[in-house]
Amino acid sequence: MRRPGLIFLFAIVVGALLSALVYGNLQTQRAELEAARRAMELGTVEVLVANEPITIGSRIAAGQLKTVRWPANIQPDGAITDAATVVGRVARTGIDRNQPVVQTQLVDEGVGLLPLLIPAGMRGMSVKVDDVTGVSGFITPNSRVDVLIAGSDGGGGSEQKSKLILQNVRVLAIGKSVEQKDDKPIEVPTVTLLVTPEDAEKLTLASQQNPVRLALRSYRDQEYVGTPGISTRGLYGGREPEIAPIVTTAGTTTVSKPRRVPYTVEVFLGSKIFRQEFGPHGEERSSLVPVEDGTMPLADQAAAVPATAIGG
Repeated sequence: MRRPGLIFLFAIVVGALLSALVYGNLQTQRAELEAARRAMELGTVEVLVANEPITIGSRIAAGQLKTVRWPANIQPDGAITDAATVVGRVARTGIDRNQPVVQTQLVDEGVGLLPLLIPAGMRGMSVKVDDVTGVSGFITPNSRVDVLIAGSDGGGGSEQKSKLILQNVRVLAIGKSVEQKDDKPIEVPTVTLLVTPEDAEKLTLASQQNPVRLALRSYRDQEYVGTPGISTRGLYGGREPEIAPIVTTAGTTTVSKPRRVPYTVEVFLGSKIFRQEFGPHGEERSSLVPVEDGTMPLADQAAAVPATAIGG
């Protein structure tokens, strides 16, 4: 007799649980119906939403939009109802699927997209390039480049120098500008770089020299390399002028004068070798004299002994 009593008790518990579940579901549906009824009493409006995800910077097509009914009392600020006013415009931000499209998410007509790509504290600056300085057209937006300049250092000398002034700079855009040449308008390729205000000053000054050259970097290479630059003398194997070291002590900065040294020039005429010595300031110390047969050229001597043993 105990077994039928347990079964009866179990049935009562299960029935109570099912009744509670059904009652809760009915209450939820009743609340939803009540909310819908109140919304209908307040009225609804048509609102334009995204039919699919819209990425930042893309032009919006008609197929990416749809119209849905939206409660008038919670209509988003700046909501749009006419799809014709949106088609063809550029998205200022990303828009998710079924998200209402509002005016603040769209770029104003007549305004370019490039300012949206410049982070706070940075600047976009354009420089003129050609087929050579622009790496033969292989530079594209989002490429990384180094900026080099060649010219006189303004110290009064005529010797040309080249220097790497900016590294790992992001390319924002490429385009063309129109300039006058021989009284005719010509298109000049330009590259817009993302730089800091300090680097923009460097780039402005560098643009006054010979055309700025860009060196294309690998996407995987993020290293910054310290280079001293090179002069024409160093390019042809001569000794580079010594750079004056800067010494900072107790808040004061002093610059020591570079040490100048004499040097010797060798001239090869056929099988004959001639030498001439010059002083530290370029003054002639001897005339051009032939070297005796069997004497080792200075270049070979430099490979055989330390360079300090060759100096005059």
